[in-house]
Amino acid sequence: MMINAVTLKLSSVSQRLPVLLLLLACLLPLHLQAEPHEDKLRQVKTAILFNIAKFVRWPDNAIANNPDHMTICYYRENSLRPAVQTITGKSVQQRTVNDKLIHSLTEADHCAMLFIPLSQIRHFAEDQAHHGPLPVLTVADLTESDSGVTSGSRAAINLIRQGTRIGLDVYLPEVSRSGLTISSELLKLARIRR
Repeated sequence: MMINAVTLKLSSVSQRLPVLLLLLACLLPLHLQAEPHEDKLRQVKTAILFNIAKFVRWPDNAIANNPDHMTICYYRENSLRPAVQTITGKSVQQRTVNDKLIHSLTEADHCAMLFIPLSQIRHFAEDQAHHGPLPVLTVADLTESDSGVTSGSRAAINLIRQGTRIGLDVYLPEVSRSGLTISSELLKLARIRR
């Protein structure tokens, strides 16, 4: 009987481990001394992207377009290089992570996630206004902006500054428009906009 209780407890811990890792990555201070600030910040954002992917469900037709790969695309610039190489080749939801640079949403057909740097937010908003819904999780990096940009962002998830930490802002209308489902476990960690 004791073995079953221990097994059950370990199973519960292993199911919650991805949530705990995501929470830990979000709580890491933006100003860490071990490595240069920008390198460490890119590593933290990359870890957050990787962990977010564990809590999103894409429509079946989106997975059918690219069943073997979880492609993280960058909108017009890859501000995460070289940190993204730490997750390239790893597996998320039985799909291998790879990455790709795109210059418009017309190129996003094989993207599962689209990372939008702050410098490209305006271009993305214009592109998004002229494009129909895509089954792509859009993640905007607003960590270097003020809250006015956050409230106007139509990305599904926004990485935001919360003091010296990175927080998550989820824009539910874009999540629904894209046909995605985000786990309640992830939503508990985020600020929600409707």
